[in-house]
Amino acid sequence: MKKYVLLVFAIPLLLCWSNPVHAQKNAISDEIIYSIFVDRFNNGDQQPSNQMNVDDPAAYHGGDLQGIIDKLDYIKELGFTTISLSSIMQNAKGGYHGYWIDDFLKVNDQFGTMKDLQRLVKEAHKRNLKVLLEFVPNYAAPTHPFAKDPDKTLANDITDDSLGLDQAVRLNPENAEVKQMLFDAGDFWLDKADIDGYNVHAVDQTPPQFLKAFVDHLKSKKPDIFLTGSVLNADDLSKESYDAGIPLIANPAMQASMADVFSHVGTPVDKLYQQWETAGKNNDLLYIDNKFTKRFTQKIVDNGQNPVTAWKLALAYMYTTPGVPLVYQGSEIPMDGETVEAGNRLVQFNHKDEDMGDFFTKMTSLRTRFPVLRDGDFELAGSNGAMSVFKRSDGQETMYIAINNDTGTKAVTIDDVPNGMQLTGLLGDNIVRKDQDGNYKLGIDRESVEVYVVEKDTGLNWLFIGMIVGVFVIFILAVVLLSRKQRKNKDMQS
Repeated sequence: MKKYVLLVFAIPLLLCWSNPVHAQKNAISDEIIYSIFVDRFNNGDQQPSNQMNVDDPAAYHGGDLQGIIDKLDYIKELGFTTISLSSIMQNAKGGYHGYWIDDFLKVNDQFGTMKDLQRLVKEAHKRNLKVLLEFVPNYAAPTHPFAKDPDKTLANDITDDSLGLDQAVRLNPENAEVKQMLFDAGDFWLDKADIDGYNVHAVDQTPPQFLKAFVDHLKSKKPDIFLTGSVLNADDLSKESYDAGIPLIANPAMQASMADVFSHVGTPVDKLYQQWETAGKNNDLLYIDNKFTKRFTQKIVDNGQNPVTAWKLALAYMYTTPGVPLVYQGSEIPMDGETVEAGNRLVQFNHKDEDMGDFFTKMTSLRTRFPVLRDGDFELAGSNGAMSVFKRSDGQETMYIAINNDTGTKAVTIDDVPNGMQLTGLLGDNIVRKDQDGNYKLGIDRESVEVYVVEKDTGLNWLFIGMIVGVFVIFILAVVLLSRKQRKNKDMQS
């Protein structure tokens, strides 16, 4: 059984390492995305400048493209398939966040050069990692050539933002010149850097007509382009935004629900299923924090919980339910921060938690090995207190995900497993068989998770049991013989 579990975890990762990225045309639903805030990730070779001050949350901290290159193996080992970078376009002074763009066709010199970006993409592709760039269609610096033209700008109604959007100029993408400039910029980075796609910033703030035209243009340029979309205000997100052609859009409502459930022990997990139903059962971009939010780890700590324990429950949900997981940099450490600014600091790689890293690898292996966890039907199989069991099935495979967020051991009984089958746990090496009433009782400890695959009930492994018994008998005989020999030697000496 243990050999089977090890193979489940090992084989998918070996396959991911062996195949080049361009040989695999995976659907975007197969991806696991690592979100990088470039200036706050890792300093590779950025030299101190008058814009750098790690003690000032509003200044550059020195993260750069070389720093990302240096950590590609680290990212790959955690099981991620895509890296999504924050805006790297040239910004006005102080624009560490990437939203004060004054040149859409140039790499921010605080981060490196176009050659650095090209090398980053090349090295990422060698490791079968895709690269997305954040594309900002709505905002620019007050120093941008369009900033003073009222026909090319709109009123910016953001009044308070830790990442500088309140001080940016809001562009009018429906203006012909602005539209053409953005189309040209979209083409530019695809041509120059061979990136795999874009994370379109604030699709809720982008006029739907432009958004659709922009997406159609990008797809005509690169038919296999990968596109995701971020959201500033979920209330502004319209059906037209979803219909524009971006397959994965962030879900702030689900993010808030996940952060609330898993940072409070005893909160029923089935609230997340209710939220998923309310949201229209979409396969969204699932995230639990990002550069705009307070760190999830901090919320856990504030509530007196163990960060690693709570993170495991959250990751299990994100990796096994509908949608694509997006994990913000440093979550694997796991990093905290009492404010948004404090959470957005250079990643503390020397503080990483090995247990967290192992769990990332396990969840990636499960998601890779079992397509049903990515594309299968999803339903709530049962709940008991703050424990829920979710079912995923696709006609060929069936799996159950048990998440216990309760303060004590809980069990959920399910009765829809076919005769002659057993549930084999892939995280805790548990086996659940039918009881005398014909049901299957899934019981797990407090604040824990198990993922079960339905497979044929092979009964007891008598060969394995026989081997164990045989080893035990041999051990006993060896002890007896050794004791007799020692007594014999002692008698001879006396």
